[in-house]
Amino acid sequence: MITLKIDSLPEGHSHQDIEAAASEIDLAIEGGRPASPVRLSLDINRGGDELLISGRASVSVIFECARCLESFTSEIEGLFDLMVVVGGEAPAFGDEESLVRVPAGAKSVDLTDAVRSELMVRAPLKPLCREDCRGLCPECGTNLNVAGCACRGEDRDPRWDALKRLKGEK
Repeated sequence: MITLKIDSLPEGHSHQDIEAAASEIDLAIEGGRPASPVRLSLDINRGGDELLISGRASVSVIFECARCLESFTSEIEGLFDLMVVVGGEAPAFGDEESLVRVPAGAKSVDLTDAVRSELMVRAPLKPLCREDCRGLCPECGTNLNVAGCACRGEDRDPRWDALKRLKGEK
């Protein structure tokens, strides 16, 4: 759980850096596993019982490339904004998703859901070790980023022959 102590925050602007283990926030990124703690950099503006938090969350993740199956590490970063209201009514403006209400007298606010959501939505759907990854040869399995292979690389499926004839290929 990632918490921000609000009872000791000064009025006006302040900054805090927080680190937490990925397991503390149940960070489960499909196709990857966290390789570093989750790092937060928070800019906080406090005005009475309202806090505006602008945060940057980051974590290093080990992925398996979707094309060549090699492991690689990538940094996932996300930005989020939260409005925290301590007791009382929330202001009439603002996005309900970025609003967090805590009871009057609360000593801290839980940032776990906001951080987890932001990092998970920033994770790649198809992780690639590099944009121009050539992948594996479909015939012999050679990693084409490392070495070439002697396979012909031709389509051997006869269903494509008619299309090749139309294009003028043999």
